[in-house]
Amino acid sequence: MTGGRSDPDGGTAATPPTGPGLLPRVAAHADRTPRAGAVRTAAGCLNYGDLVTRAGAIAGMLRERGVAAESPVGICLPRSPELVAALLGVLWAGAVAVPLDPAAARMRLRLQAADAELVTVLVTAATAECAASLGVPTTPLDAVPARATVPPPAWCAERAAVVVHSAGVEEEPRPVVVTHGNLAGLVDWLAAGWPAGTFDAVPVDAPLDGHVALCQLLAPLAVGGTVLLDGDGGPTAGAPSVRIGPPAPAGDAVALLLTGGPLTGPLPTATARWSAWSAAEVGGPALAGTGLGNDLRALGEPRPDTTVHVLDETLRPVPVGVVGRLHLGGGAVTRGYHGQPSLTADRYLPDPFTATPGRRMVATDDLVRRDADGVLRWVGRVDECPRRDGEPTPPAEAQAALRRHPGVADAAVVCSPAGDLVAAAVPVPGAGTTVAGLRSHLAGLLPVRLRPDRLAVLDALPLLPSGKVNRRALLGAVTRAERAPTAQAERTSDRAEPVVAAERAVAQAWAAVLGRPVEADRNFFDAGGDSLLMIRLSGVLRRTFDREVDVVDLFRLPTIRDMAAHLAPPVVVASGSSPTGPTAAERQARARQEARRQVGRARGAGRDS
Repeated sequence: MTGGRSDPDGGTAATPPTGPGLLPRVAAHADRTPRAGAVRTAAGCLNYGDLVTRAGAIAGMLRERGVAAESPVGICLPRSPELVAALLGVLWAGAVAVPLDPAAARMRLRLQAADAELVTVLVTAATAECAASLGVPTTPLDAVPARATVPPPAWCAERAAVVVHSAGVEEEPRPVVVTHGNLAGLVDWLAAGWPAGTFDAVPVDAPLDGHVALCQLLAPLAVGGTVLLDGDGGPTAGAPSVRIGPPAPAGDAVALLLTGGPLTGPLPTATARWSAWSAAEVGGPALAGTGLGNDLRALGEPRPDTTVHVLDETLRPVPVGVVGRLHLGGGAVTRGYHGQPSLTADRYLPDPFTATPGRRMVATDDLVRRDADGVLRWVGRVDECPRRDGEPTPPAEAQAALRRHPGVADAAVVCSPAGDLVAAAVPVPGAGTTVAGLRSHLAGLLPVRLRPDRLAVLDALPLLPSGKVNRRALLGAVTRAERAPTAQAERTSDRAEPVVAAERAVAQAWAAVLGRPVEADRNFFDAGGDSLLMIRLSGVLRRTFDREVDVVDLFRLPTIRDMAAHLAPPVVVASGSSPTGPTAAERQARARQEARRQVGRARGAGRDS
């Protein structure tokens, strides 16, 4: 692996891209090997010659329609050769490509289209209906004529190229503007920094509007390889395959795993393996290294155009072995968040470690440490590591310790809004795993500071569609498991009757709005709801309970059980007794935290599950 050269301040110095950039690379492949397969689907293959001809035709059509420099153009297309040609064609025309995943929720697509201020959306017959609801003029690609292809221009590095969106698991997805210079540095690294043949064939299976899918598309195009769409088989027999994304099934000959932290799931069997740290703010992978045995927190070295700094809260470098926040500079730093100058100013900071005027560095969400062996290791996310005794407490330590217990099949540890470490363990069937036994196990491995405050045994970990642990759902599952011994008594008591009646009424309102019954602890947005349906639900509940129902409260309380507890008549508690559950002040604090997350989910973080 190649990386940036060392700087005296302990960071790394970036090397500017020296290759021809994405478009000239693809054109060169078409000149040398026009019949080589560029895109493969279950229905057939598009070669490089035809791909460049098609991309040039789309570029010419956009120019004829008056699409100006850096005009945002949506690409709402299925996983097909037309998708790859459209991406190249928009870049060729000098516009900004804004991929829109047709598989995403309609609300997410509408918000992305509005935020990007699209001038048009490229569609085919298969996606025309989906794009028609976005309120943006559409441009069908089915009838774009073939025409003579002119060489693609070499756009300046500062010109905007693509908008990708961050994952948006706990908050609103952020639109990140990737420049042509960012793409040039990435494809240089993909073409020159990896063993020959690594990217000969790459499957594209990530959400199309994110940075992982962008890397899946660019990696094979950078080296003259083949983009695999529709889940169509791997490369030819005997050739290596590559996985860009989370861990793949066993059997890959080569695996590149993009992560935002340590690898936590089963690893594929591989003759060679790398892990690469990636983020939307740097347009894809920026750090990579070979697998170091079981050292899954090792992040590797930066790509040549990227600098790495581990800084404290005053933006000063921390000593070796001390935890700090990961900052990245150099050519990998994207332009910023589209239409969000305040957030851009908060995260994209002036880079004091470069002599180049105007350069910036991006503050990531990750805490890292460079150890005495020179390896940069991930510690945790900034918002998931509560500080105790002045030091961050990474959940990963307790999570790794739980997984070492012979009676644990899987485990996860997350940080609650209150700053507690909350752990859940999935037992090995028949092992007789108990919470008391797990606490005893942890006491023998971890200091008190690193042990979880709350611990429960669950049948399974709640997961997001991406396969990552759903942190919010895990917190709820642990809370329910902790209350399980007394839940039945509470439900059958006289005091609980108003809440039970309110749950029935809220459940009926949900069924009326969503068109089907939903379990009491399922999140409204996971059940198919969106912000418009939430507004409609507030009206139904207002009539049902004959009281004002603020839609903001509903965003904070996204389950039937939570809404019912909020809307139920007040309960009179006998003198000398105390109500179970959190106090009103605690509920308000949790509600404020939940409101921020749920507004993000409603604006587009959640995909249809």
